[in-house]
Amino acid sequence: MDSDKPLQHSFRLILFVAIIVSCLSFIKTDFSIGNFKAKKIDFFSDLKTKPVKKIKKIAPLPAPPAKDSLAKKAGVLMFEQYEGDTSTEWKHFFAKLQRAEKGDKTVVRIAWFGDSLIEGDIITQDVRNELQKKFGGKGVGFVPITTHVPGFRQTIGWTFSENWKTYSLTDSIKHKVPYGLYGQVYVPRNMRGVTDSVAIEKEASKIKYSGVYSTTLNGLSPLYNVSLLYSRADSSDYILYKLNNGAEQKMELKSGDKINRLTINQNNPINSIEVRFVPQDTLFVYGFSIESGKGILVDNYSLRGSSGIHLSGVKNNVLSQIQQQLDYDLIVLQYGVNVASEKTDDYSWYSRSITKTINYLETIFTNTPILIVGCSDRSIKQDGNYVTMPTIPSFIASQRETASNTHSSFWDLFTAMGGEGSMIKMADAKPALANKDYTHFKASGGKVIANLFVQSLLFEYDWYLSQQENKKPL
Repeated sequence: MDSDKPLQHSFRLILFVAIIVSCLSFIKTDFSIGNFKAKKIDFFSDLKTKPVKKIKKIAPLPAPPAKDSLAKKAGVLMFEQYEGDTSTEWKHFFAKLQRAEKGDKTVVRIAWFGDSLIEGDIITQDVRNELQKKFGGKGVGFVPITTHVPGFRQTIGWTFSENWKTYSLTDSIKHKVPYGLYGQVYVPRNMRGVTDSVAIEKEASKIKYSGVYSTTLNGLSPLYNVSLLYSRADSSDYILYKLNNGAEQKMELKSGDKINRLTINQNNPINSIEVRFVPQDTLFVYGFSIESGKGILVDNYSLRGSSGIHLSGVKNNVLSQIQQQLDYDLIVLQYGVNVASEKTDDYSWYSRSITKTINYLETIFTNTPILIVGCSDRSIKQDGNYVTMPTIPSFIASQRETASNTHSSFWDLFTAMGGEGSMIKMADAKPALANKDYTHFKASGGKVIANLFVQSLLFEYDWYLSQQENKKPL
């Protein structure tokens, strides 16, 4: 009989815990203290029938009939342009593309802003690759100093020391620093009074970039023109750099508050570059641009956890100075996965906020088209099965409304990738095109999305060319 006592004690303990958890299911257990958040305990959640919202079918707004019929015939999802058929800004962009395609020494630059969906150059690496095939150009464009996921990005060899300070507009605490174009700025270690070369070698903040070889992506090696963007340098600040692990060389930085661009290896292709920073006070560094002297560039500005609203926190003098240095011809905004929620289908608050942000950007990028990429499909688990988040179409409707209110353009990624259930199909494909979080694309899935986007962009470009050809001479 005594041998049964441990079993009885275990059964009583399990029963006691089950009773306690069951009781907790009927009281409020979700609370927050500071950054800590407790979730609701519901022992019977799997037994409850959850209401499933009906997916709303959202049809794109009508486009010019002739253009629309051509797009349907070609199986292309057009950009929805809310400032008429090929606005002035788009014509400016396409005219530069045409010059680049003809081989002129023209640089066409695209700034692609987004969240973790484009982290690691996902999507943008293949957009860049396809466009460079047609319009020329080499290099990955802008690369920041640090990253949350070192080694994840496959389009550049990238290492950095750990003594960089990174300031971001998405941090809970905002600092009085000149945040860069996408809301981040980097500060190297202050080297005031340090003159010994051994100490500088050991203590100075450093960054190293290397070209990479890829069987599918072109133009990643060698590195052509490498330039540094920085501000607030002291008259005695300088950098030490090595090209191809060679002898160390020195370059002084231009002093002053303005954003400066320092080209290190003008028209001198290299395999790698290592840079050490020796500032005598607080130096603000934005990153490096790696590019050829002509063709097209696609700069990846990914910031994990962002919604795009933070971009309005970048000072207008910083935006205008960076635009003077880099001269962007197209702005792409791809946000949504950090905003869409299964708990609401009212996104008017977001539409109001992002509208203010876009209106602000338009005051700086005055002759540059802005394209909003709609939210991708995203799945959640309901009753044991993954389904498209029912509120996604409502969010996409708010994005389309934002494009209309700001006279921007809109590309419906949700529809382009297949609509309802498409993320599930991509995640379950063999091999998989998306991760099992049913939210983020793998590199292979990013390539699928990139090809769809490029197809739409080139359709708009060809339409522009056809209209130019049909114009009668004066």
